[in-house]
Amino acid sequence: MQPRLMIAALGSLSCLIAADPKPTVDQQTKTLEAAREIAIHYTSKLPNFVCNEQVERATSNARSPLAVAVVQRDKLTIQLTFAGEKEQYKLVAMNGEPTTQPLESLDGIITGGEFGSQLLGIFDRASAATFQWKEWTILRKRRAAVYTYRIARDKSHYLLGRRADNGAMQEWAAGYQGEVVLDNETNKVLRLTASANDIPKQSEIDQSSLEVDYDFVEVAGTSHLLPSHSESRMERANRKISNVVTFTGYKKFEADSTISFK
Repeated sequence: MQPRLMIAALGSLSCLIAADPKPTVDQQTKTLEAAREIAIHYTSKLPNFVCNEQVERATSNARSPLAVAVVQRDKLTIQLTFAGEKEQYKLVAMNGEPTTQPLESLDGIITGGEFGSQLLGIFDRASAATFQWKEWTILRKRRAAVYTYRIARDKSHYLLGRRADNGAMQEWAAGYQGEVVLDNETNKVLRLTASANDIPKQSEIDQSSLEVDYDFVEVAGTSHLLPSHSESRMERANRKISNVVTFTGYKKFEADSTISFK
């Protein structure tokens, strides 16, 4: 009987959320403006800290659409230092083994900006994002409002990069769209998604997308909303690349802060 009661309770909760009235236009505007203010000042409110990025990478290659793809996988451990409102990344291990290889020398996707840049790119007035109400939801037991957004290429901060034959990194801005999930209590972003929809042909990139989850984490005795998980994907000419990142071990930054990769 207990599982049946649990299912009934979950069903009732879903119905309750679905029955909640859609916010008025004025309420939507106030919520988005509050979220904008938080995003603009997000990095200035964060303490200096270090954390671990555990990155699981997968690359799928096929010489033709009919060929069997060969999937290569590896794991990276990256030390992320946030100090002076800036992010610094240091590759410290590959597949559990220490390394001194520079992160920027690796092939595949290199992502960044989870600690403010991506939020600012969406909510910056210069981006001229158009928002639309979508629905109420529950995310990690918190009631939240979901809005879709769209940003044109000429206003975009979404940059796609590709390494040229000479090793130099080339970048292009792409238009993009996605969703932001806003905590109903604080108006902070609990999740954001982004998918490129206007990609310059010269980039030779067919698809690109990302998703970032934020959660409340204690750093030096104070709770902060920080990235907990992210996923990014890119496709180009018979090649698919994906990164799954887990952020762990947040602690206050000290001059001698170190990271464990075991």
